[in-house]
Amino acid sequence: MKKSRLPAVGVMTAMAFVSLAACGSDSSSPDGTSDSSTESIDSGAEVELDEITMWTFKQSHVEALEAVGEQCSATTGVTVAVEAYTPDDAYATKVRSANQTGDLPDIVSAHSGGEEWQFAQAGILTDITEGFDDASQSNIIPSVLKSATLSQETIDGSAADPANSLEDLVAGNWYAAPYLAGTPGVVFARKSILEAAGVDTETPPATWEEWIAAIQQTHQADESTGGIVTGLKVPETGYFWLYRPMAYGYLGSDAFYSRQGENPDPAWDATASVESLELYDQLTPYWSPGVLNLAIDEADVAFAQGKAAWDVGGTFTLPFLSQQGVDPDDVMVFPIPMSEAGELTDVSFAASPLISAGVTSASEHPDESLEFIKCLTSPEGAALFAQVAQDVPATELGELAIDDPLVQQLLGVVGSGDDAFEINDFSADPGAGTTGIPSATAGELVKLVADQTSPEDLGATLAALYADAWAAS
Repeated sequence: MKKSRLPAVGVMTAMAFVSLAACGSDSSSPDGTSDSSTESIDSGAEVELDEITMWTFKQSHVEALEAVGEQCSATTGVTVAVEAYTPDDAYATKVRSANQTGDLPDIVSAHSGGEEWQFAQAGILTDITEGFDDASQSNIIPSVLKSATLSQETIDGSAADPANSLEDLVAGNWYAAPYLAGTPGVVFARKSILEAAGVDTETPPATWEEWIAAIQQTHQADESTGGIVTGLKVPETGYFWLYRPMAYGYLGSDAFYSRQGENPDPAWDATASVESLELYDQLTPYWSPGVLNLAIDEADVAFAQGKAAWDVGGTFTLPFLSQQGVDPDDVMVFPIPMSEAGELTDVSFAASPLISAGVTSASEHPDESLEFIKCLTSPEGAALFAQVAQDVPATELGELAIDDPLVQQLLGVVGSGDDAFEINDFSADPGAGTTGIPSATAGELVKLVADQTSPEDLGATLAALYADAWAAS
């Protein structure tokens, strides 16, 4: 059975790398040397300035954040000037350097579920708990709010790594508010390539079997453009984004989590588990040439350049594809489909927090900055952000309409409730996912793509891997 979530900061930051496609490399670990004492912010001060400043590591969000600032100016009295610095590791370095030199902006973005807490521990972000109150939190998607809440377990778990310790933070307090959410497990298809191969583009494949048949059709029409890509140079993409959601549906929830456990039922080498590996192996002939050498951005670029008909990413992939010149009218979006032979044929994916915004300790306008963050995470602000950024907000939109049909499709992928699958939840793994087992599993799984193993042999290898990991833990 699934265990309670026990995320470690280092692991959550690593997951953010695989969750945020088109963001470059993962952020570095914080130095943790700054004084982490924080001063709680209250809102409601009278605004007397015209502009506050914000930094982000997503170039595709600049226009959307400034648009929300303009929309919210009637409430906040200020507009927001946004600067983007990429890639992610360079951004993190710049934030820490600015903290040392006193050049921080009013607001900084951070990867959710890890980096924002590291920034707070380093004294970069201040405590916004008093201002980001229950009313503000009620706007956030429940699964996002849960994952973005700092727990005592996370603080205690961070003690093992002094570089990532969160010992000075307070469980349940807020140091940043999530404004971008999403999920991996999303397929993007080029309609023009599909249509040339005679594949229906009006209705996405409803099952894994229909999808494999469609991939086979585009590949047979033109092997150079009809294949599938994802960033397999980072093996976790194939495991996290593609195999795990398919296997979850095929095995069913209880069996899926049990397989990761100390007393697996089924084990990785059991019939049902091997059958799920056989389903994944059906993709092997249809991967685009050189896919094992493509990082996440490079795979998306190959898709944008028409070198592949299918691209596996997440809700966060669309803005990058748009930046690369992909015509939205030429894209079909759908979640990883489930096998018609599986236990679950209809699986929704829970939204996870991806990016949060916090007020810096150096801000001379903390009240106004917090008011902007609250406006950004309000339904009205979040709807505008989603429309302009072509991305999924962390806020429930309710009845607010989004005109962009692709964004509507992305929002449709995101599920809610206890039955929605959390793709990046490794809490059932040995060490609750903190031991490197997810990455080791991904490294073995990619051998199917390289045609270096069979599903049966891979099942035996993974069964031994998990047995050894549980014995060690």
